[in-house]
Amino acid sequence: MRTLLSDNAAASRSELHAILVPKGAKISLPANAPAARIWEADFSDTAGSSLMLRADGGMRWLLIRLPLSKNVCNEDVRNAAGIARKAAEAAEKTTLSVDLGLLVNDAGFAMAAAEGAGMASYDSGICKSDRKKPGLKKIQIVGAGAAKATKSAVKHGMHGAMANLFARDLQNLPANILNPKEFAKRARKVCSSSPKLSCKVLGEKKMEELGMGSLLGVSIGSANEAQMVHMVYKPGGKPKGKIALVGKGLTFDTGGISIKPSAKMEDMKFDMSGAAAVLGVFHALSKGAECPYEVHGILGCVENMPGSKAQRPGDIVTAMNKMTIEVHNTDAEGRLVLADCLTYTARKIKPDCIYDMATLTGAAIHALGHLHSAVLGTDQKAIDRVKELGAEVGEPLWQLPLNEDYRDLTRGKYADLQNIYNPGEGAGTIAGASFLSFFVDEVPWVHLDIAATAWNGPNKSYMSYGGRGVIARTMLAVLRD
Repeated sequence: MRTLLSDNAAASRSELHAILVPKGAKISLPANAPAARIWEADFSDTAGSSLMLRADGGMRWLLIRLPLSKNVCNEDVRNAAGIARKAAEAAEKTTLSVDLGLLVNDAGFAMAAAEGAGMASYDSGICKSDRKKPGLKKIQIVGAGAAKATKSAVKHGMHGAMANLFARDLQNLPANILNPKEFAKRARKVCSSSPKLSCKVLGEKKMEELGMGSLLGVSIGSANEAQMVHMVYKPGGKPKGKIALVGKGLTFDTGGISIKPSAKMEDMKFDMSGAAAVLGVFHALSKGAECPYEVHGILGCVENMPGSKAQRPGDIVTAMNKMTIEVHNTDAEGRLVLADCLTYTARKIKPDCIYDMATLTGAAIHALGHLHSAVLGTDQKAIDRVKELGAEVGEPLWQLPLNEDYRDLTRGKYADLQNIYNPGEGAGTIAGASFLSFFVDEVPWVHLDIAATAWNGPNKSYMSYGGRGVIARTMLAVLRD
């Protein structure tokens, strides 16, 4: 589906003209539209409300209310564009025009409109025989001017929607289809679609040679072999720098011997959401998303099962950086996988900055609910920027502390580290990040815990049940920055 900037829109049998109307703004409609006296009393001042106007010949105008102009933000526009997309699909239109003419010309609004319209009407029923296919063929952003920055913003919004939808498709697949080898296969397919991308996959034998005992200890109970995927994007010119994105890819997490309660365990297919976000970013890069950096994507694809060979609470494993780890709880497995992925990234790739993203801790829900992802790390400038960019694209983050006192709580009695804090210490999200901090060497590092937001969150017009593709758009913004 194409998304583009246009200077005109006209309601027709095939096109829905959606007009975003700030509270108090005056609307000018063409002569063939219904007269204002017929409908104006029905158009609510409540932000997010909408009114469909109908005329002969299948012509439709959709009015969508926004707050007062001075209070309109990107998320208001993104949500309104999602409402417009749903209405266009329901009316079986092939073109949607999102009219921003009553707003100030702002490239951020144009990008938000492209994102919201692009992400809405997604059907999460990925394995349904009658899964709904979108009928819309084209999205036009109109009334936003023709500045170069606005044209770029629309492209950024289109690519952000691509990344989000690709990640959601991965998230919603069941673990019997999306096992570690299938994940690696899909990564290869993404990278084969562009000459700027390349991909290699490390199997368990190669990981054993590298000393990745922390990751392999998680995989040992599963019949499905672990895979570590290393993708590379190289821009056309000289790279501005080198950035690494590391994603936790637990294709299913039973908890291992420390088995989870049965209620809602089916949702543990979503434990690969960090890896899904990274692969979603690379999908957008393969489609032409703007990026001046050399980008490395590392996916730790593993299944955590309680098989007869599974590791036990109390086992001690040795990570790639030679640190020994007491496994106090086999359900704190994501950090064990990421530990070796991070060491591999820091030592083999040597990037300027590492961003890891993971559904790491249920404690993030207790700390932040489902409204924010958690962010911690060692590079405050990078943390501040990712928070700013996340807010702009509607993926807010909240920083939690990380210091030597928290790191010391991770030190073990019988080995260098233990994979959870002792009972009663609390701070579970900080505990996970504290553990990971021992595996990044001196490379600047940002950790994004998306456990609270990956498949749960507030209702939005452009978001459906199931996987939410969270953090992929934020990472694309980081790579453009």
